[in-house]
Amino acid sequence: FEVKESKFRREMEKLRNQQSRDLTLEVDRDRDLLIQQTMRQLNSHFGRRCVTTPMAVHRVKVTFKDEPGEGSGVARSFYTAIAQAFLSNEKLPNLDCIQNANKGTHTSLMQRLRNRGERDREREREREMRRNSSGLRTGSRRDRDRDFRRQLSIDTRPFRPASEGNPSDDPDPLPAHRQALGERLYPRVQAMQPAFASKITGMLLELSPAQLLLLLASEDSLRARVDEAMELIIAHGRENGADSILDLGLLDSSDKVQENRKRHGSSRSVVDMELDDTDDGDDNAPLFYQPGKRGFYTPRPGKNTEARLNCFRNIGRILGLCLLQNELCPITLNRHVIKVLLGRKVNWHDFAFFDPVMYESLRQLILASQSTDADAVFAAMDLAFAIDLCKEEGGGQVELISNGVNIPVTPQNVYEYVRKYAEHRMLVVAEQPLHAMRKGLLDVLPKNSLEDLTAEDFRLLVNGCGEVNVQMLISFTSFNDESGENAEKLLQFKRWFWSIVEKMSMTERQDLVYFWTSSPSLPASEEGFQPMPSITIRPPDDQHLPTANTCISRLYVPLYSSKQILKQKLLLAIKTKNFGFV
Repeated sequence: FEVKESKFRREMEKLRNQQSRDLTLEVDRDRDLLIQQTMRQLNSHFGRRCVTTPMAVHRVKVTFKDEPGEGSGVARSFYTAIAQAFLSNEKLPNLDCIQNANKGTHTSLMQRLRNRGERDREREREREMRRNSSGLRTGSRRDRDRDFRRQLSIDTRPFRPASEGNPSDDPDPLPAHRQALGERLYPRVQAMQPAFASKITGMLLELSPAQLLLLLASEDSLRARVDEAMELIIAHGRENGADSILDLGLLDSSDKVQENRKRHGSSRSVVDMELDDTDDGDDNAPLFYQPGKRGFYTPRPGKNTEARLNCFRNIGRILGLCLLQNELCPITLNRHVIKVLLGRKVNWHDFAFFDPVMYESLRQLILASQSTDADAVFAAMDLAFAIDLCKEEGGGQVELISNGVNIPVTPQNVYEYVRKYAEHRMLVVAEQPLHAMRKGLLDVLPKNSLEDLTAEDFRLLVNGCGEVNVQMLISFTSFNDESGENAEKLLQFKRWFWSIVEKMSMTERQDLVYFWTSSPSLPASEEGFQPMPSITIRPPDDQHLPTANTCISRLYVPLYSSKQILKQKLLLAIKTKNFGFV
């Protein structure tokens, strides 16, 4: 990486020095205004770009409303703020007028009407497909089992995980594939409802395999089903009398279900949500979601309106600007997204980084195809070349191949099923947002500058090291003395400082680095710093807090009289963000 990084940095420096124009942004800290103003100004700047060449800039200058300064520290603060705004799970502000700012509101209105018409036609096509599909499936056991609205039953026996004894000792053990799905569901259900995990998991295992795969893929869908199961358990307890409710602790559980619903913005059962076909016409859903490991994001397509796709294109531009300016941007993307940005081929194993739980389920499916009773296992699983998507991926049922809803998955075609499944969820669902992000990246950087980079190289260049390594930070940092004290006191002070930092939590270390440099992460190497971090020791003073000049990555810390005072003042400073932009 170090060799490729050095080469890439030199190329970016050469590209910057060839430019005479700066990009100047004037923005507000408020999330909605920040997004709107950033989109409008980037569109204005890149709207003038030449068709054949990227529009790189010499320098990015940012000023925040009612805040002083426009140096590199302010720019780093902007990249952090806009990344948090884009990755937020809140709805988007109105962006209709931004894409067509120069064309007037008439164009914007026409675009909205055009988008609405397209959505109506798409919904009609979906309804028609459901009607046709329903007609084909009448009376079929396979398709009755595949019914997406299959109900949960209170009479189902509890699930017994392998950790609580050998499931095969049961007089009527579950089929192997159901037991395997249960083992994956149980710990996730237990995290939501520990007292009823066995009962709820057993209820969920009565759903069709297609539904279970959806629950494994979507945390929200699983939570909705768990809440629905809890309501059934509570209702059953009430029917059996108050004593039964008290014995089982169901009254407390009922309160927890309602509290959980409020926390996650849901007050309806999963069936209610599935039957809800209303549409407010806006395309303001959050831009990203986290399909697998927390902290790694994938584009959420929404309705793929022009304004939304323009958002994704500008995200690509911001990533390009960060690479060009040798700055970090905390937009942490899934591996397959980075590979699309780099023009690399996405393969099946990238799905492990996208959705590790589902990857393991599909891997077990492949292994099952090699067993001696594979035909019987697949017949019992009753899968078809159609999958149910979670709401972040558009919702509803989609066919992986033509007439896929009526084509069963068998040991002979399971490889094609797995490949199509991974391809659809990673690439097909978000095809337009991914394409828009790559176009935005290439608005700033020439395509050949990305040719030598792998997905891992890109992540290190753009995101740096999310975990703050104290030894690395020590090796990067120099001290300047303005206190006039003797060498022994200065050495003791340095030991105090690093001892405090070593004992900080990871979040506190990230807050410290943000306070110090305006970026919550460390660059992957020494070359990523511009300039290197430093600490200036000021004269003795137990009253004032440490301050920072983020443009030059410098901390100013008074020579406090004790380690305890240093710790208190430092933690207070990074929480109040007492930094200055110069």
